[in-house]
Amino acid sequence: MNAHKASENFADASARYVDVAELSDDEIYKLLSGAVQPRPIAWISTVSERGVRNLAPFSFFTVASRKPPTVAISISERIGFPGETKDTLANILNRGEFVVNIPSVDNAAAVAASSATVTEDVDEFALAQVNAEPAQQIDVPAVADSLVSLECRLRESIPLGLDTLVLGTVVAATVRSGSIDDDMHTDPASGRWLARIAGPYFSRVTPGVNQADIGPGSLQ
Repeated sequence: MNAHKASENFADASARYVDVAELSDDEIYKLLSGAVQPRPIAWISTVSERGVRNLAPFSFFTVASRKPPTVAISISERIGFPGETKDTLANILNRGEFVVNIPSVDNAAAVAASSATVTEDVDEFALAQVNAEPAQQIDVPAVADSLVSLECRLRESIPLGLDTLVLGTVVAATVRSGSIDDDMHTDPASGRWLARIAGPYFSRVTPGVNQADIGPGSLQ
């Protein structure tokens, strides 16, 4: 569908009530991923029991707590294989540690490549042509050219129907390329963070506007 046709579909749309209980699993996914956007991307690196490096992106992801510092990621079943656990989740449950890498717009092609469904013996760092570097406190490689790498230890995993909610305690971070300064500030004008939106689309986090300066047209 081209952008013009898509715009026509929404031009005269009015509010409507949706009974979620009447939707299929696929429709519920589309509703939630369309309503909650943009979303940050957790580009998660893990290592299998056999020592194979795994890398995959997840956008059902957020900060869950500041103290203890905790991130939350929802991981679904393996795509196309109902009832099968994704390699990322299997590795996290087995080893109890993982790295959440935060990708930049320059990583977009590699993030897309690492989203492919492949067998567990495939090194996805090699598949996505991504450079790895050792983490500082855990035995899992980080993505060397991501904006930030958060080293995590598994705090808890919670089954949620078809998905599993993973809570990871952040034990260390590597900050790169001036993404976060010494005062723990980011540049609101950088536009470097990669985000996920509905459908098969990525987006750039555009320059921000200070809340104190918001007025008519300030976010256009």
